[in-house]
Amino acid sequence: MSGWSCLEGYSDCFWQERRSMLQDLGEKADSVLASCLPEEREYLRFVLATLPLSDLGDYEPELLLHFVRNALALKKEFSWCAALPEHLFLLYVLYPRVNTEELADCRGLFHDALRDRVKGLSLEEAILEVNRWCAEEVTYRSTDDRTASPLAVYRCGYGRCGEESTFAVNALRSVGICARQVYAPFWSHCDDNHAWVEVFDGKAWRYLGACEPEPELDRGWFTGAASRAMLIHARSFLPGTQEDFSFLFPETEPENLWAEQGVVYEAVTARYGKTRAFSVTLKDEQGNVVPEETVTFSILNMARFYPIARKKTGRDGTVKLPLGLGSVRISAVSGGLSAEAVIDTSERSSAELVLREGVLPDAEEALFREFSFFAPAGAPGYPAPLSESGRKKRREWLDAAAQLREEKMARLSQRPLEDRTEEERRIFALLTEKDRAGGVRREVLRDSLLALRWETEYPQEVFEQGLLSPRIGLEPLRPWRERLSAAFPAEEQAAFREAPRGVWSWIEKQIRESDSYSALPATPWGAFRLGAANPTGKAVLFCALCRSFGIPARLSPVDGAPEFYREGWKKAGGEEAHCTLTLTAPEWQEALCGQNYSLSRLEQGKEIPVVTADLPAKGSAAISLRPGSYRLLTVSRMPNGNQLGSQLVFPLATGENRQLALSFREGQISDMLESQGLPPFILKSRAGKAVSSEELLRESLLSLFFWLEPGREPTEHILNELREAAPAFEASGCALHFLLEGPEQEADATLQKTLPALPGAQLWYGDFRDVAPQLARRMFVDPEKLPLVILTGCKGDGLYGCSGYNVGTAKLLLRLLNELEK
Repeated sequence: MSGWSCLEGYSDCFWQERRSMLQDLGEKADSVLASCLPEEREYLRFVLATLPLSDLGDYEPELLLHFVRNALALKKEFSWCAALPEHLFLLYVLYPRVNTEELADCRGLFHDALRDRVKGLSLEEAILEVNRWCAEEVTYRSTDDRTASPLAVYRCGYGRCGEESTFAVNALRSVGICARQVYAPFWSHCDDNHAWVEVFDGKAWRYLGACEPEPELDRGWFTGAASRAMLIHARSFLPGTQEDFSFLFPETEPENLWAEQGVVYEAVTARYGKTRAFSVTLKDEQGNVVPEETVTFSILNMARFYPIARKKTGRDGTVKLPLGLGSVRISAVSGGLSAEAVIDTSERSSAELVLREGVLPDAEEALFREFSFFAPAGAPGYPAPLSESGRKKRREWLDAAAQLREEKMARLSQRPLEDRTEEERRIFALLTEKDRAGGVRREVLRDSLLALRWETEYPQEVFEQGLLSPRIGLEPLRPWRERLSAAFPAEEQAAFREAPRGVWSWIEKQIRESDSYSALPATPWGAFRLGAANPTGKAVLFCALCRSFGIPARLSPVDGAPEFYREGWKKAGGEEAHCTLTLTAPEWQEALCGQNYSLSRLEQGKEIPVVTADLPAKGSAAISLRPGSYRLLTVSRMPNGNQLGSQLVFPLATGENRQLALSFREGQISDMLESQGLPPFILKSRAGKAVSSEELLRESLLSLFFWLEPGREPTEHILNELREAAPAFEASGCALHFLLEGPEQEADATLQKTLPALPGAQLWYGDFRDVAPQLARRMFVDPEKLPLVILTGCKGDGLYGCSGYNVGTAKLLLRLLNELEK
């Protein structure tokens, strides 16, 4: 069967299945489909059949038709688009959705801005040019977890990596370039994740950092980090089983694909680092294989086990997934049975899980164990450094982009403020900076004015945050109060105000729970008119309905569950906290929630994060919780990325008051060492003579390099520590090299005192703009902080790195030197 025939059959099957649930929304979609040309109709039917279900409640089919028509025009305009295989054009040029962003009609705008810039260029040149434009418009800034629309990111000029890459993919697709977002859902070696962009160059997939222009492809600050990933994936929005959608992935091995909640994931980890085909076989206690059950693969990150993939076992009870060479937790739940294990894939290529009772405790027992979680070592080599001309070109691009962004921000700051009433300005002020910067529709503010009639009935903070604000969770901001209120008669609303839990009962009866992508937030009105929502969507709809009826409501800051206000915050589902857990930090260490410890509620095979307090050393905090089972994790992360963990899985009974002392494992000094290949770099003497790092490293078995910032407190502290420990460093035989940014940066008084105490130390001038951040990232430390300290071997391998100031750095370096001497 041809690809087009497969597409028609696939689209028709899933559209008809979906169409039967849509009622009035389906009739509108049918009307738009009927107005299309034949080719447009097939593509639009595919989009309607495959987008997450919540999108059909939130976006009109006319918007989706715009994406289709724009893409078809690109085939005629750009030869590289016309040459694409149909499956790549469909998934990575035409398709409207990239991630969890709010959809917006942005591609026409981006196309008009880019068309002349890419005219006459080769495909690779066009890709690089589009990324240059992206850098001129948008830069990185850490924000909340909501993924703003590419249009909002374009307007405000900043976004986190998920937003930058979504913006860049839309820009690339706007000129017919096949592009997709790829994710390391969680790193193993540090507490973070990252998203970037892959583009198809006509022969193969290549990568680039979004809004981070380089003079060539397959280069980015994250290259070293990606080589240490356990899993990197791309995603497409497609319903069905692998048998249904495999025709859209003709070059992909079956074990590299899996599907969940209408999203197909494609593992691309092998492009970035070493992988191993890893298999898990699921069995019961009688030794029988268990087919069609989900095995979850998780990474320890931010002191919590976060899923990176979920795959169902086949008929033989086995799942296969290519993974990096490090630790992964595998787990499965079936009925009242469960199994879990932490496995190091660098040592084995398969594992067996046996489902049994008692893996998670009942009301009378607790389970404690310690474990180690190893990060992949990463690629031994490193991409060749850019030539001097390449570095110069990149600096010029970055400087020009920064200047253009500044000019853009200056223009935006001079725009006259929108004419808003005092009440509208009050509501606008309740929103996040990200909401305000991206643009808020006036109709959203006006819709919220309906809440003012209940202002005198509640405390001010409760009223403003729980009733007046249009923001509930991470959903796109749209008006919903007037529409939702009009859907219920006054007497029913009055009954709900008397008994707010009746709103939740109504949702449970009237809104079916969909298996729509759980990470994608839906608007309240979209979920209501669709009559379906995922669990998060139902919680947001509860809050919106309550606010529409004059009842303050919110998502709990502790566990995200929906709550309403009635002389205090109450759970919508009726389960109130009847237990108390008191946590105490050790005398010698602070406990930071989401950094070195976490608490989760275990419920029906899921782990629900519980937000707890940060505790100073010896500090305590009491938490009110519902009865049930919980997992407490404490983690010590070593500089080499490995983690030493302890977990306690325990029950809380109704009325129980439990006290737990947090404990953290201490690593050995050898655990702090690593071996990362470093790119060579150039240093200059005071006389201006250039010397390569390779030449210096050959002169000593061990070398310490310090990138300094004279006059700044962190640099002053490390210099004082070095001066106090000078005899020990001189006796160690380790070569010491101090680097300043340039000849114009003179040694300050503290450095002038330190140099005579360390007569063997040498003073150099180095590249702080390109080389120092690159080396910091290779050692997986913060590239924004100085001083940067790197301990190296004679072969150019980084053995230890740190940045910023940490008390006792000099003593730690001496301990590391002693360990290496052994």
